[in-house]
Amino acid sequence: MDAHQWDARYAAAAASGIWAHAAPRIVQEVVATLPPGRALDLGCGDGRTTRLLAARGWTVTAVDFSAEALAIAVRVTTEAADRVTWLQADVTTLAPRAGQHLVVATYLHLPEPALRRVLATAAASLVPGGTLLVLGHDVENLATGAPGPTDPSLLYTPELLAGAVGGLEVVRCERVRRGPDDAETHGPVSGGEAVDTVLVATAPA
Repeated sequence: MDAHQWDARYAAAAASGIWAHAAPRIVQEVVATLPPGRALDLGCGDGRTTRLLAARGWTVTAVDFSAEALAIAVRVTTEAADRVTWLQADVTTLAPRAGQHLVVATYLHLPEPALRRVLATAAASLVPGGTLLVLGHDVENLATGAPGPTDPSLLYTPELLAGAVGGLEVVRCERVRRGPDDAETHGPVSGGEAVDTVLVATAPA
């Protein structure tokens, strides 16, 4: 989907209120273990992860190619808004932004070559010892009936993410399951669970 199509999706979501507003629970858990510093939120969407980071003392550059997403994000970000720089740009062509203590990409689903470029940019943006956090729909999500992309080539596996971050130390890379009470589970799920892949990796110190 191009930026204009995402603009339409965000406009519809803002009007109907069907999307989650809190950062994914697993992102909250990982961020809680890190001291605040400089963060880069790639594909920030409506800014839910950016807001979490800013509220916890991070200085955040939040990037998305959808003007509508960023307009929503600016409008609803009231706490610690002065800690956020919103940047309209395509993350697949973004140059590394050096000096980041944390880079986050949540539910950023791209063809594999583009995803690898984005993760390479993310890795190159980290300070020594910095953290990369990636979270998205796993290919096993297709069998659950949960919302998410239906093209398996856009979905994650632990093997895909771990193999795309050469040069970083993989701390955690696994499938995780979300129940209907998770902020990111906002649709019917057969069996009560959705499936994501989470990657946490660090740059060499």
